[in-house]
Amino acid sequence: MVTFIAIDIFLFGMFRQNMNMQAENVSQGNTNSTITKEMKSDQIKFGDLSTSQSEAYYISGSQNDGLRSMMGQLANQTPHYVGHEIQSEFKQPVDVDPKNPSKTINALIKDSSFMIDGNDYKYSKDLSTDQTIVYVQKAVGQEIYSSEAQIKFFMNENNQIVNYTQTHLDDITTLREKSDTISEQRALIWLYQYNEIPNNTQVAWTKLGYTKLITVEPDRVFIPTWIIAIRPQNSPQVQLKRINAFTGGIIRETNAELKNGQTNGGIS
Repeated sequence: MVTFIAIDIFLFGMFRQNMNMQAENVSQGNTNSTITKEMKSDQIKFGDLSTSQSEAYYISGSQNDGLRSMMGQLANQTPHYVGHEIQSEFKQPVDVDPKNPSKTINALIKDSSFMIDGNDYKYSKDLSTDQTIVYVQKAVGQEIYSSEAQIKFFMNENNQIVNYTQTHLDDITTLREKSDTISEQRALIWLYQYNEIPNNTQVAWTKLGYTKLITVEPDRVFIPTWIIAIRPQNSPQVQLKRINAFTGGIIRETNAELKNGQTNGGIS
């Protein structure tokens, strides 16, 4: 009860704060088409942007020792449990197609002797690199972008996965009623108006998913978030930005998570 009271107080404060940010930072006089033209004149490149809205929840989940209790079912690997995370090495490397690694892993991950709760995860091409294949946990129709809810497979130079790490959120539940989210177009426009997109930048990809808002042990509260990956033109480095999909307020990073070889910044 104390946890949920604390969560409610925090969510109310975040709602008020983000609404104030929205009112202070967004010019209501400009139309979307005018602003997107300004972005293009600033040499900011992006594809077609959806104007459709969807619906989502606040959700919560907990990180406990559920993975450790099921480690005994894993076969042909040597797992260790460190800080709510499985770290495991395969006894025999697993061959994958470097151009389509998920084709092999999607079949294997359903086997409970290969992976615990593998059906809870989905391949993320955007977060993966040539050396690291990333899967993210799914919840209530969306994906969770957090280091506390993902699998990372690590490849050697022979295109074989040799080891992996896994984290998992348990007891995922919805908080409050389902609410409308802002569109992809509106999220990008607000990010631009917050001066978070430099000139001569390309929008590499955008995703609507859940990212962590607050931790009230043992619970984590997640909010629907527009995750926007921006890349300086002619650069491989990608930086992740977050926009609150309910209010349009920018969400600042508190620590570096979901970090890989091609991504700077992270998602908690």
